[in-house]
Amino acid sequence: MGYYYRHEFKFSDHALQRIRQRLNLGNEEEYLLKEKVLTMIEKSTQMFETSNHIYIHTRKNDIYFVIKKPEKLIVTATPISATKQLYLIETDQ
Repeated sequence: MGYYYRHEFKFSDHALQRIRQRLNLGNEEEYLLKEKVLTMIEKSTQMFETSNHIYIHTRKNDIYFVIKKPEKLIVTATPISATKQLYLIETDQ
């Protein structure tokens, strides 16, 4: 009997495209790409939240994975400066 691990996050097509671009993983197989992202999320020590999203920092170039809270859907990977982070937190609805 095998054990199958099901990760808690889903990936949007847009997120996969942005991750390939911004982390320079263009030729990576999709399942390997997802595993790398999940490993980065597990190893991350920095994050912040708004009412609708979780922002998890990667160690590469101030890129954050943006995760929609209720669906646990990774919607994009984007650079976020300290100024933008403060803006996102202050304007949270």
